[in-house]
Amino acid sequence: MPHHLFTVRNGIIFEKYVEMHNDEFKETIDLPSDNCITDRLNDISSNLENIEGEVMCCKNIIWDKFNSLIDKGYILTFDYGMREKDLFYNGKKNSFMSVINNHNFYNEYFYKPGLSDITFQVDMDYLNKELTKRGYNNLIISSQRQFLYDLGLGESLVYLSKSNLKTEEITKNRYAINQLIKPNGMGNYFVRLDSNFKKNLPFDQIEINEKHIEMTPLIEQFPQRFELPGIYNQNMIIDEEINK
Repeated sequence: MPHHLFTVRNGIIFEKYVEMHNDEFKETIDLPSDNCITDRLNDISSNLENIEGEVMCCKNIIWDKFNSLIDKGYILTFDYGMREKDLFYNGKKNSFMSVINNHNFYNEYFYKPGLSDITFQVDMDYLNKELTKRGYNNLIISSQRQFLYDLGLGESLVYLSKSNLKTEEITKNRYAINQLIKPNGMGNYFVRLDSNFKKNLPFDQIEINEKHIEMTPLIEQFPQRFELPGIYNQNMIIDEEINK
């Protein structure tokens, strides 16, 4: 979803824009292009001074298309984000924008334009408000780590360790799985489930299908796309999760 970059200088809210000067991109500031920037910041505090950050404005064509496609259903979302209290701690907003190129992170969003991904932390509380406006009720908010464990990932890891695969293959797959549940990494991604109708499925009573544990998807033979860090090339198996 599109974001607007803002800066507050001497109590005045500006939006950041990009212009071309001498065939190079240059950042400039001017009055906000959308009232949602000012409205969002006023919701948080009326005394914001000399800060900068990002605001997601939901009044755009993406939501219109979204609503036109889903008449009744569930929305399952995996993303990285924070609650408002973390994004705007003490009213001071730091930048949560990330520029990613070839798996490396950069702070400069002019870095290799067109070849880099620009991403933002999702403001979870704001997303809650916008989904509620559109008739959706939140059913689940969880971390990716907890969500995958609730689906039986722990049992799958045990099954994997006892499989007849070669030690190298077990190590490689366990490493990949652990990247999804690392507490200081992807495991902290949020998972949310929303619905625009009254649910009749008791999600808290779902039982694990034991057969799915034997169907854990394994990494295919693409060594040029997946190489273990040096320490794992020494056939050191991750046992952090197995022994819990």
